[in-house]
This record gives sequence, structure tokens and C-alpha cells, in this order.
Amino acid sequence: MAYRSFRENRRPVARAVGLGAVVISVLVLAACDRGAFEAAAWRDADLSTRDRARIAPDLIASGRLDGLDRAGVIQLLGEPTATDKFAGSDMIYVLGPERGMMAIDHQWLLIELDRNGRVAAYRVVED
Repeated sequence: MAYRSFRENRRPVARAVGLGAVVISVLVLAACDRGAFEAAAWRDADLSTRDRARIAPDLIASGRLDGLDRAGVIQLLGEPTATDKFAGSDMIYVLGPERGMMAIDHQWLLIELDRNGRVAAYRVVED
């Protein structure tokens, strides 16, 4: 019967630990691209950066838009972005360039109002 040395038995464990460290690092770095929503930071954001895109997930998760009327949305987020994109959307806000080194497209927050003029739905899209 052949026995493996202690060093040979450690290799699969070392690989698994190394792979686990890589996965955790990627998850931590992905989480760093998010921040807490603050209305003033949203309104003052440099639209050529991803400032809004970084805090948009927190805005959406918080449900702060739910049921607001148009004036309430404008009070929270400022005036919508003037664009002819996304015909049929009631309110549109640019979030910034998409992620990546070759960012050509942008991300947008589309807000749909119901027949009473209140927020019924919202979503993030890329153009």
C-alpha cells in the first residue's frame, strides 16, 4: 500500500483555500461599488461618473419611491434627465456609464407612474 506524504495531501486543501480567498475577494470588491442612498448626493452627482449607479441599489431596496407622486420624486431625486430615450417612461434619470473599461452605454433609472400619477414601478436599464 502506497502512502502519500503530508505535503501531497495538503495540495487539494491549499487549492480550495486559495480559490475560496479569490471568491471572497471578488465579492468584497463587488460590494464596494455600492453605497447608501442620500438625496443630496444623488442630486449633486457628477453624471459622467457612476456616483448615482453606486447608490441606486440602496434607493431601490429601500422602497422610498413606492407610491410617491411626480412632485415627491422630483423633491427626492431632482428633475428627471432630459432625453428622448425610452419613450413611454414617465420619468428617466441617468445613473452614469456602465461598468467596465470600455463603457459605451449608460445605465438609467426608469420610473413609471400609474393613472393617479403615483410611482407604480421602476427599474434600472442599459441603453
